[in-house]
Amino acid sequence: MSVREEAHRLLDAVPEERLPDAVELLRQWAVVERGERPRRRFRTTAVFDGEPDLGERAKEIVRDAWADQERRSA
Repeated sequence: MSVREEAHRLLDAVPEERLPDAVELLRQWAVVERGERPRRRFRTTAVFDGEPDLGERAKEIVRDAWADQERRSA
């Protein structure tokens, strides 16, 4: 069995609910092989319940961590 035949066999064995993921992965590889930019697809899998301005808070956390590291290095 050739690699291509095995790939077809494996694709046929992928459960229906996982097929979009498998096709997207193959599409990305095929696009890369042609030298084009891959098309990105974004999807949400869950609802996030976080702070209202999580981006700003993340910056503060990183700044604090860097400052702590600099104090320890000095």
